Amino acid sequence: MTWEVLGLPLHPLVVHAVVVLAPLVTVGLTLALARPTWAARLRLALAVLAVAAAGAALVARPSGQWLLARVPGSPEVARHASLGDTLPWLLLVTAGLVVAWAWSDGRGRPSRLLGGLALAACVLATGWTVAVGHSGAVSVWG
Repeated sequence: MTWEVLGLPLHPLVVHAVVVLAPLVTVGLTLALARPTWAARLRLALAVLAVAAAGAALVARPSGQWLLARVPGSPEVARHASLGDTLPWLLLVTAGLVVAWAWSDGRGRPSRLLGGLALAACVLATGWTVAVGHSGAVSVWG
């Protein structure tokens, strides 16, 4: 399988989706938990965006491996790949928690514990996204 779009590697395109969506979900969930009246407006969008972030990370991993096989490697690229291997799993757990929170909130039974766990996962996943992205930028731009 080729991991290109219009002749460009897919990897840098999908990682930017993760870089935007992970912090966006974190900020949105923070607002929804701080203002319960906003939760009704935000919960579906947050669930969809969290799943989209996880999906983009799942695509970024094999597309990055495909790209790595075509460019010279370096210790920075190896570090980036190592950090990147964990991110899809973090985002899948995060998406599951956000979806569970949104579902419970939508049923009129918002769980503060579930909301707190989802927010903690969001913060961890966003921090990990920053670390992966930074290591990728260093590997490309020095």
